[in-house]
Amino acid sequence: MKKLFALMGVSLLTLSLAACGGGGESDGPKTINLTYSGAASDQEFNESLFEKFKQYRQSLGDENTYNITYVAHGADKVDSEVLDWVVGPDVYEFASDKITVLYQKGALARLVGDNADFVTENNSELGVSLATFNENLYAYPYTGDNTYYVQYDTSFYTADDVKSIETMLDKAAKAGKKVGYNLGEAFWSAGALFTYGADYKMVFDEDGAITSISADFDGDAGQKAIKAMYQIMKSEAWQNEMAAPTPSNNLVACIAGTWDIAAYKEALGENYGCAVMPTVTIDGDTKHLGAFLGGKLLGVNPQVSQGDNDRLVAAHELAKYLSNEESQLARFEKNGIAPCNKAAATNSKVTSDPNVQVLIAQQEFAHAQTAVPGNFWTAPNTLYTAISDGSFTLEEIATYAKTLNDSIKASK
Repeated sequence: MKKLFALMGVSLLTLSLAACGGGGESDGPKTINLTYSGAASDQEFNESLFEKFKQYRQSLGDENTYNITYVAHGADKVDSEVLDWVVGPDVYEFASDKITVLYQKGALARLVGDNADFVTENNSELGVSLATFNENLYAYPYTGDNTYYVQYDTSFYTADDVKSIETMLDKAAKAGKKVGYNLGEAFWSAGALFTYGADYKMVFDEDGAITSISADFDGDAGQKAIKAMYQIMKSEAWQNEMAAPTPSNNLVACIAGTWDIAAYKEALGENYGCAVMPTVTIDGDTKHLGAFLGGKLLGVNPQVSQGDNDRLVAAHELAKYLSNEESQLARFEKNGIAPCNKAAATNSKVTSDPNVQVLIAQQEFAHAQTAVPGNFWTAPNTLYTAISDGSFTLEEIATYAKTLNDSIKASK
């Protein structure tokens, strides 16, 4: 692994020279072969963007010829399906929570110079967070849409009702209805633990191995978040569910994943509504309930282009183009994927879509889903079970908070 990172250092130096205009003398136009990895279902769409990329390069006076080969790997599987990164794709799509393992494989080139500026200047704070590992940029974000928020029946709730979880639960309880909030799964319950600002911090060595984990879920902020979970779960209207509200299941709202939007719209029809995570008030302190928010990014693999600076630079240029304002808007128009490019997010086509606007608004307080301590997906389970079976009491909250926090810090 040390040798691999030494090789990456050579690529970083070469890229730095290119980013600063010191890439060396050109031998004239050449053919540059690149391989791109993306979802099989998006191949035709991505290949149409490749053609626009070529036209764009020509408009800049670039006389090189670009041959781009498409290989199909899902963003959630590329880390396991690509077995040899020396012959792997030059540019590839990946889910934000894969950044640690991809870094460990030496499959992510660090962004420097103009490439780093492109990411930080054009993307939302969330997008930049998703692209950051160990305080350095390693990817080009192009969407931030993997989260959950309120999806509700507008014939029952008003837009003001769904601003507060207390109002939602109280109104549902009075009518004998239910509100779904899947706190039994850590993607939801762990997200709720961020509500009042408690968090973890992971430190890695140069190989991407964890050297330390700090966390403060045992402090005041963490205990407030636990109280919020307790308060919600003790409501007679709360149900550990993630299903589209229908008369048959007695649900009038659900804090549900973006991947189920189509099903919810079909179930509710003209009564479909959506809103950001509601607020909760504990000890007079009101905050939006926390949520994880992940996305997808483009990584540049430095191993495949060793010794070929033109190929490495071209890979970065392709990644930049495919994550720029125009390309993010094209994805939105095709698949309804929320952009993290700041200019794209203000486009009238985007601002007129209620679901995308909820996603963009939720970026202001959601927690970026990047590197996560291993125990963070299991630590909330003990807390959830204790609240569910009645063994948890608020008098014991400090003990439960410490146990949870110790478990997170012990992750490897």
